[in-house]
Amino acid sequence: MHRLFLVHELLMIICEHLYDEDDIPNASKKALARLARTCKAFHAVALNALWSNLDGVAPLIQCLSAEVTRLCWRLPLGTAVVGIERAPRKAEWDIIQGYASRVRRLRVLNPLRPVEPSIILTLSRPPTTSPLFPNLRSLVWNDSRPQTMGFLKTLCGPLLASLTLDCSSTGTARWNAAASPILTAVPVICPAVKVITLPSGSPCPPISNMLLAWSHLEEVTCGEIDTVIFRHLAKQTYLRKLAFTLSQSISQSLTDHPPSPQTFSRLRELEVHAPELPSLIEFMQKLEIHPTSIRGQVDAGPTPCDMGAFFAFLTEHYVGVKPQKVSLQSLPSIRMPSAAQPPLLPPTGNQFNGRSSHTGIHGNDFMPLTQFGSINTLIIDVNCSIHLADDDLASLASAWPHLRTFSVNKTHGWVVKSDISQIGLLKVLQCCPRLQILCIAIDTDTFTEVPLDRPGGGVQNMNIRTIDFADSVIQPRATTVVAAFLSDVFPRLNEVTAWKSDRMRSRRDANSTSPTVYAIHWEGVSQQVKGMIRIRQQERRWRRSE
Repeated sequence: MHRLFLVHELLMIICEHLYDEDDIPNASKKALARLARTCKAFHAVALNALWSNLDGVAPLIQCLSAEVTRLCWRLPLGTAVVGIERAPRKAEWDIIQGYASRVRRLRVLNPLRPVEPSIILTLSRPPTTSPLFPNLRSLVWNDSRPQTMGFLKTLCGPLLASLTLDCSSTGTARWNAAASPILTAVPVICPAVKVITLPSGSPCPPISNMLLAWSHLEEVTCGEIDTVIFRHLAKQTYLRKLAFTLSQSISQSLTDHPPSPQTFSRLRELEVHAPELPSLIEFMQKLEIHPTSIRGQVDAGPTPCDMGAFFAFLTEHYVGVKPQKVSLQSLPSIRMPSAAQPPLLPPTGNQFNGRSSHTGIHGNDFMPLTQFGSINTLIIDVNCSIHLADDDLASLASAWPHLRTFSVNKTHGWVVKSDISQIGLLKVLQCCPRLQILCIAIDTDTFTEVPLDRPGGGVQNMNIRTIDFADSVIQPRATTVVAAFLSDVFPRLNEVTAWKSDRMRSRRDANSTSPTVYAIHWEGVSQQVKGMIRIRQQERRWRRSE
């Protein structure tokens, strides 16, 4: 063996690159397991990489003999649930502790590998006073069963830096009074926590009061909080990210007691869930901070006028500041009234004073944001129709050369038929070479035949793997032409999607065509793209071999 492989740091880098969560399922884990069995030099480093990120506690029990564990089949889906036949003996506990000591990031429950409560109860009572997971740095607690809350206390330790309490499946209502002292003790056991994520549902005092116990938080994600907690977070000198639900009491508190200049002095990412967009704008005006990442979620609206006010606020508020990420979304559970949810209109609609009579967001509404050349992410998904043409898209792309994410109404759809052709799409790719995520609606009627020359003179994007075309209408005659265009421009494209949300699928176009028909057509495009990309790869390989 080459002596370079005796360098511990080099082996760590190799194993870290080998462990890739986005590759073929379990392929990297199998490779690390084989590497650990290759020789003693690789053993410890490969096992550390293999167990560093543990999704569910089932593997800790399944590494024991069959006489300790059992599999039960949950009907009607036939899901295998891991259970335990008997308590582990000392030698078996040594195996569990040997692997658990290598875990640095843990999600307690994996929905694909569920475990019985008896597993959690067994692990919560190890036959030792030392921590079961002594090197744990990040914990996602997603077990809402009251009888397993004791395991949370077992997992917490002085080295834990990131804690997520995820009860999205059942909420915190199942946590009984016995859970309260455990939650209260968490900040005492884990004084080093810097990243905390709390449930966003109805406030639970033991959970929200945990925030008052930490003074060196860097990232906070939570639901609704009271003014006391908000004021406490405002004084956190290291806080760089805050995501919370805005309440009327906080807005009133800022009116009665204006914030000091040191409020949220280092905040760089702000995510606010507000009842409506004007409330969000008013809150940010009172706060007088300039985070580089702004994400808003609203329950009602917004109207096109609200959107214009939001864009105007950003241009006035961020003078001399460089925002990088701007996101605004309407919650999909709030449905737009039928009067504002018309069938798809022709590209130009009915003209009135030079603009479409259909109310919505137009290209001119986006133009104030072009003064921010620093923007790399723009996500808009609201209850408004979108009216963008090739010239609008070209102006936006030219202003944002660092753009990585551009997504417009992925859930709500553009409502009206798009004016964007392949010309506008190619312009975006030319101006934004780093683009990775793209969602727009396009006019597929402009795709009439497969050209002999390459589109855009050979313009390509090697970053985009999935592209979304919102509620773009497509006819069967255009599927092959669109697929040929996409397969050449996006050589690494894996999937083409459209008409994915329930909101869009519940709408019909002017010809009463079901959106499901368009979704099927786009699925056909996606399949053709995969085949064409494969054929192009073959041709290039053959050409090189000649």
